[in-house]
Amino acid sequence: DIMMPRLDGYQTCALIKNNELYSSIPVIMLSSKDGLFDRARGRIVGSEQYLTKPFTRDELLSAIKTHARKAA
Repeated sequence: DIMMPRLDGYQTCALIKNNELYSSIPVIMLSSKDGLFDRARGRIVGSEQYLTKPFTRDELLSAIKTHARKAA
């Protein structure tokens, strides 16, 4: 989730993507923020996908399966 205390989702994603050991891990951002700027910021920090709440169980599972296959 993007809106976390101390270290937000954008910062967390950037840390993951800038670490050589973890940079290949797919990141799916989950947020209630649905603005164009929010989505763009997610892409800039390296997320593979950005889902806005409310999302369905099937949407989340589909995103996970898609990115897990690509990472394998």
